[in-house]
Amino acid sequence: MLTDTLPRHTHAAPVHEPPAAIRAIGIVVVLTVVLTIVSIAFALPAARTAPHAVPIGAAGPQAASGQAAAILDKQAPGAFAITYYPGEAALRDAIENRDVYGGIALGPDGRSLLVATGGSPMVAQLLTQIGNGIAKQLGVPLRTEDLAPPTENDPRGVGLAASALPITLAGMLPAIALMLILKREVWTRFATAVTFAGVAGITIATLLRYLFGAIETNFWGVAGGLTLGVLAAGLSMLGLGSLFGRVGLALGAGLALLLGNPLSGLNSAPEMLPAGWGQLGQWLPQGANATLLRSTAFFDGAGGALPIVVLTCWSLLGAGLVVVAAMRQRGSSAA
Repeated sequence: MLTDTLPRHTHAAPVHEPPAAIRAIGIVVVLTVVLTIVSIAFALPAARTAPHAVPIGAAGPQAASGQAAAILDKQAPGAFAITYYPGEAALRDAIENRDVYGGIALGPDGRSLLVATGGSPMVAQLLTQIGNGIAKQLGVPLRTEDLAPPTENDPRGVGLAASALPITLAGMLPAIALMLILKREVWTRFATAVTFAGVAGITIATLLRYLFGAIETNFWGVAGGLTLGVLAAGLSMLGLGSLFGRVGLALGAGLALLLGNPLSGLNSAPEMLPAGWGQLGQWLPQGANATLLRSTAFFDGAGGALPIVVLTCWSLLGAGLVVVAAMRQRGSSAA
């Protein structure tokens, strides 16, 4: 029939969208929520910075009798957790091994305040202020000694603290770029991420040493620690992206920016963050990397064992996720 030969015109069903005003309001609401979350993540730890059971030491018979603890508790209740040592030499060893941030030695040879600015400039400053108050209260001079002093070119330790965000981005941005550019090449992405971690570790260490003057010794130890930190953050991010796509990348980026970076403690110390949150940050790549950075930069690696274990576990987790993603891709190709 003639009608069967005539072309038929089909029209797609109209898509019903909300009015422009409703969509605009939705955008405003979503952006406001995102801005609020970001502000809380970055501003709240800084706004709530205060000492919470910061580990310090006290040495000498007068300290053992409770004099130091009584004075400290009166000046800063709950701020410090005190460990007693038999003498100043033992207290020095504890500080240099990063068991405590500093301490007071009250012995027959005099009274000393020992600090370690390299462990945390904020804690060292706090201990110095309290030490001056103790000296004034006791009516005797208190000799202050810094066992991990900052460099001459960075006396306030700003360069090291300012590297927190660049280190976080060094672990996050390459994974995003590799996922967007190399969509199917799983093992090429993996090899590139590992190579970049080494390059980034040496580059950041070079900047800290020769541009910012934040470190002076143990360059290769610092570079090695940074390499492991960037590798842990990068492989975990790459593994999430390889296995879950953009959802995985968003999850990894949110974890790194909203939790890992603010809770790293590199700007202050884990014990200076809100109770519990500082300890959580140490189990994330950024916090473990921050602690390892200070250990390698000022304590010749002392206190870096646990951060190395944490970063190694994150690296293995990321590598495992990449392997699973590669196996799944091979299976789908074969099918």
